[in-house]
Formats: sequence, C-alpha cells, structure tokens
Amino acid sequence: MMAGARLPPWNPCVKNWFDHILFHIRAQPEAPAMAMEDRAVTYGMLKDAVARCARRIADVNLDRQGPVAVLIRNPIRHLTVCLALFRLGIQAVSLEHKQSGIRRRKFSVVLGDREAAGAVDADNRLVEVTDEWFAVDLPGSEVVGTGFTDPAQVCRVSLTSGSTGTPKTVEHSVADFGVRIVGFIDVNWERVLCLPGLSSNSGFKTCCAALATGRTVCFAESPYQAMRMIELFAIDFVKASTEQLLALTRVARKTGAEPRSLRTIWVGGSVPTRTLLEAALTHLCTNILCRYSASETGLVAQATAREILSLSRPGLVGRIVPGVEVGIFAADGRRCAEGETGRVKICSSTGSAAPRTSDAGEYWIDLDDLGRVDSEGRLYLLGRASDASGAELSPVYEIEHILRLEWDVSDAAAVLVDDAAAGKSPQIWIGVVDNQGGSAEQLAAILRSRGLQYPLRLFDLPAIPRGSNGKVIRHQLKALMIDAVVKAAGVLTAAPALER
Repeated sequence: MMAGARLPPWNPCVKNWFDHILFHIRAQPEAPAMAMEDRAVTYGMLKDAVARCARRIADVNLDRQGPVAVLIRNPIRHLTVCLALFRLGIQAVSLEHKQSGIRRRKFSVVLGDREAAGAVDADNRLVEVTDEWFAVDLPGSEVVGTGFTDPAQVCRVSLTSGSTGTPKTVEHSVADFGVRIVGFIDVNWERVLCLPGLSSNSGFKTCCAALATGRTVCFAESPYQAMRMIELFAIDFVKASTEQLLALTRVARKTGAEPRSLRTIWVGGSVPTRTLLEAALTHLCTNILCRYSASETGLVAQATAREILSLSRPGLVGRIVPGVEVGIFAADGRRCAEGETGRVKICSSTGSAAPRTSDAGEYWIDLDDLGRVDSEGRLYLLGRASDASGAELSPVYEIEHILRLEWDVSDAAAVLVDDAAAGKSPQIWIGVVDNQGGSAEQLAAILRSRGLQYPLRLFDLPAIPRGSNGKVIRHQLKALMIDAVVKAAGVLTAAPALER
C-alpha cells in the first residue's frame, strides 16, 4: 500500500470482523498483506490460500464440538489456516511447538506441520498441513460452510498465563474479538511488526486488526531479523511484549541500528522498568505506549513511557481505562482500600471466565498479579502473586534488565530468594546463559552505580524457562537454582569421604 493512502472507514454496524478482511482481500488484491524477511503475501494471494485451506479442512471431516488446534511454525501459514477455520465457522486455538502444558490437552484435531507430532498428546488426531494446502486447488474447490452466523458464537480459544507455566483456557466470541480489534483502527500506521506469537491473544488480535484495516503485518524470527526488517520494510509500528522490547533494544544498542521509520511501539506484559524504558526511548522510538491487558477482558490500563518515567513510581503500569473496574483483594477476600496491596482482579459482567462470584452478583476475574491502585486511578504491579514478596516492587525486574542491557550474555533472569534457601538474609539469585567470565562482584558494582545494593549469587544455566512470549517462569527458574545448590552441597559433603 502506498504511504499515506486512505483506508476505508471501519463500519461499526458490521458485527463480524472477518467481513472487513474479506473487503480488503477483494478491494486491494495487489497490496501486501503479510511479510517475512524473505517473502511477501498479497491480499489476493491470501484470498486464494484461505479458500484452498478451507476446502482441505472441509475434506478432513472434523468434529466441531471441540476447538481445532493449529500448530504451524511459519506464522504466515499459521494465520492463513486460522482464517480458513473462521471462514468455515470452526473454533480455533493456536499453539506453539514449545508451549508448556499442551501435551496434556485434547483437541478436536491438530492441523500441524511436520514438527507438530512430538509437541502434543499422541491421542490427538494430527493432520499434516503440507505445501499443497496453499498452492494446489482441489477439484470442486468452492468453499464449504457458512462461517459464524451469530456474533455470540465462540470463534477462538486462547491458552494464556504463560508466565506461570500453567495455561488456562479463555473463550472469545465473534463480537468480543471484533471489539478488541477496534482499538487499532485509528492508530496512524501502515506496517506493523508483530512480535508476540500467534498463540497469544495479543499477537493474533494484532494480526487480524492489521488485515481487517487493510495494512501489512510483518513477522520476524529473531531480534536481529526484526531490526533488519524494520529498516528494510520501513516498518512504522511494533507490537511487543516487555521481554521482546528488551531484546530489540539490546540489538539496537549493540549494532548501532537507527530505525528511523519507527513511529510507535505498543508494549505489554510484565512490569516496564526505568532501565528498559530509558534505553528503548533512546535507541528505538520516542513514542512508546505501555499497555496492561487481560486475555479475558482486553485493555485494563495504559500510559506512555514518558509519563511512567516522569512520575518515577516503581511498578506503575498506567491509568485504568474507562469502562474497566479493577479491584484489589486481600488474602481473606476483603476488598482493599486505595493504596493497599493485594491481588488484582477485574470485574466482569459475565462469569464465563471467572470462577469466583460475589454476593452482589459480580464476577471478579483473578489476574494472578499483586498490585495496588492509587487515588488517581493509576495501577501499580509488584509482579505475579506467586512470585512477589512484600508490599513493594521486587528489584529483580530492574536488575534483570540492567544485566541484559549491560552484560554480553545470551540470556539472564533473576529471582528474589528470602526463604531458608538464601540463608539468613534475602538474596538475588541470577541465572545466566553463556556467561563470558562475568562475576557477581562486577554486577554488584554496576547495580551500586544505579542505587541498588543486594547480595547476589550467579548460576550458570543452559536455558532460562520462559513462556511463549518470553515471560520468565520464575518458580521453575528458582527450582533450577535450588537444584544446583543441592547438587553443589552434595559434592562438597562427599569430597572428604573420597579423600579418606
């Protein structure tokens, strides 16, 4: 699409968001719909591929009672198959090959690539999606099916809660998903680089929003490739998780890249730190919007990076958006007053995603985060309820980001250990991958220059346990470190016996 081209207005009377994608497929067949570094797919090519995949799916004779899982590594093909399922009126759920928790789940059928067989339970029926699905027309290749006819029908299922390692199921109706997409309509951008995976609600929603508004959605396989694509395709909008923004910022710092086309970044996920936001504003883009969302309800709070930095309040994620009610609850179920710390919950008008109901008939969705709300309607997070300790933001986020931006390590993550494993006083335990000779003393000196003073302990690990969008699974990380401590202690106690 030519820069500055006018897009047709979003019609709020259309209750099925897929109709907007169909409009652009017909109206601009030569315009680029999706791109990777080495390939591009036009809206016309997308139209043909969706029709071919829909015909193949119709021939599979699916059980429509449960969601159909899509497990395809190539994001262009993955999204195409998901759109074909929507075209047929079949619920879909997107999976990642290394996504935790999916081996124990049963699906109607799994549409996957060659690598999919080892990623899901063997009892699932697996249908391999081959090259022919996208390139070869079947005889009598008219699309079979009428699609979703009721806006209240569930069209998509997402498995969320990647930072806990225990996915939970969230259902999305046609109308609900359309409401999520509306937030992208008035954003001034032409090409979006979508870094969150399609298994996340954020990633899939971003891609569908791009196609439903006639833009181009781009995909990258690594932070280095992402930076090359920003410069190559003049990408002006990036959607990223906090971890992905950190990785992209690190690449820009190391390579000296200057992404001049980049005008806007939306970042969501874990707590944005001062270290990260200052670096991203310097090396990537001066317009960064921090967004805190829930898979069940959508956007909860947001603020610009500059606002967060100017207020200088640790844990601030943004102002609660209109129409959203956030409640902070104590361990005994009591609703906390302003400024008190407790579990973050969101009030919902329906109970489909909420296991807990109040006496007043309200449904409160527990987001598994610990936080507080101030008198100005600003939301602060201390971290996951299972990870956070005390009433203040854990220092591990800031330390983690300083380490990954200042040190040349492949990956690193930290946990605050304040139990018997740490001894008499709390410690910061840091797992490091491919440590090039760095020591705890060197890191401590860097932290002291930033006003942070904590006892540190470094652990060399083969990998950091992360969810599908890069969130650290901290209870697994801590378990790895404790295991290393136990093994080291065993070696030490066994040594004298060997000497004797």
